[in-house]
Amino acid sequence: MFDLTVPDNSLSERIRVIIDLCNQLVNDFGEEAFKFSAPISDEEINCWEKENRIQIPSSYKDWLRFTKSAVIRDTTATFYEPKDFIIQNENKSWDVPDECIVIGSIGGWGISVCFNKNTGELMYIDHGEIKNNLSFGNILDWVIHILESSV
Repeated sequence: MFDLTVPDNSLSERIRVIIDLCNQLVNDFGEEAFKFSAPISDEEINCWEKENRIQIPSSYKDWLRFTKSAVIRDTTATFYEPKDFIIQNENKSWDVPDECIVIGSIGGWGISVCFNKNTGELMYIDHGEIKNNLSFGNILDWVIHILESSV
């Protein structure tokens, strides 16, 4: 069972729903299918932003204050901590624009969760198709929908 501390922020309600769904699914998928690391500190966030001269979107910072990185039901959703962000698409093997920072993936289907390093706009990219004007809450709503379909 996942007994995690939920911060009081813009994502609190969604985080509680995700924890509840993970607890419902853990018997079917096993504990190894769910991993939540300790939260990141504001100092770590500030240090990464200063070092990279990139601002992490506030809604993703709210997630990081819950968990630095997460794997939710194997490949349903994976979210990275800042040191693991993909800042440049060096091999150009996927359809992620250079100005995008990859912070996670959805579904194991090649869907990248990103933000624009210049504007901070969150988006996901599904095999070249960009869905933008999102908050991280919108991304979590999608994860919740996927998890609910498995309960």
